[in-house]
Amino acid sequence: MKITGFDEFIKLFGNVTLLSVIEIILGLFFLYMIYKKIKEHLIKVHEAEEERDRKEEERDRKIEEALEAVGKYPEYRRQSVNIQKNLKAEIEELRTTQAEFKQSQENILKKLNEMEDRTNKRERNKLRDLLLQNYRYYTNKETNPTQSWTRMEMEAFWELFTDYEEANGDGYMHTEVQPAMNRLKIIEIGK
Repeated sequence: MKITGFDEFIKLFGNVTLLSVIEIILGLFFLYMIYKKIKEHLIKVHEAEEERDRKEEERDRKIEEALEAVGKYPEYRRQSVNIQKNLKAEIEELRTTQAEFKQSQENILKKLNEMEDRTNKRERNKLRDLLLQNYRYYTNKETNPTQSWTRMEMEAFWELFTDYEEANGDGYMHTEVQPAMNRLKIIEIGK
């Protein structure tokens, strides 16, 4: 049996040596490596272009947002002016309310002071009346012939006198009553 095409194969590849095969394999390997490097380079270039495009799109979007915001500036300005007017009105209202409150506080304080003065005057009058009753009783020769009093009566009188002074009492009580009461003799009970 005769193999057909073998002669043609030998004729075509008969001069091929191991060195030529290695050269062809190395050539193919070199082409493959170049292909791989070119492919990597093209991928990097493509990715860089995509990144640049993405950044440009981001920049364009930001520019659009800025232009949109600038376009809305008159609206924002109107809103700001309205807010300022509202704040001024509210501040003025607060000032008015505060002034009214302050006036009200002053009126209340004035009324409280007047009430306190009237109460103090009434208390002072009551104390003066009690002190005068004691004065009349103890310094009268008919009601108190010995012109004396007990230590307890004396202490009660002088406590009332101190209260009278603290209520801004003065005048006749100091010039007439106090000296007369100081002249009374003190009787010690139980001795």
